[in-house]
Amino acid sequence: MKQVVLKINGLKMVNFDPTKFLAKMNLSYEVSGEKKSVMLNINLTQRTETIVDGIINFVRSQGKKDVDERDDILDQLYSKNLVNEEKVEEILFRYFAKLCEKVKFMKTNKNHVDHMKFYQDIKASSISL
Repeated sequence: MKQVVLKINGLKMVNFDPTKFLAKMNLSYEVSGEKKSVMLNINLTQRTETIVDGIINFVRSQGKKDVDERDDILDQLYSKNLVNEEKVEEILFRYFAKLCEKVKFMKTNKNHVDHMKFYQDIKASSISL
């Protein structure tokens, strides 16, 4: 049985739309040591659990092994392993909980100074795992 090792390396904010609260983020990850990255559009008004589950499920969907029907049945079996899955999920949850909280404050706070502070905090955010 072959094993596909998945690892999330980090997320970096590329663009943030303060009117729609949409974030364009660069997700960097590895599939069996091969580094990859993808741009994700994330709605920061969604529930934090939904955002984190979407990212985890996306990474899990990567690394599908091409199966050749001529191969031996045992060669067709493989497992996927997300490195430190529980810890990564917890870190991502805390990161997006803070971002979503700042978005809530941006929506309700009418003070332009505070609004711009939250905007800059969100726009400059990133996380390394």
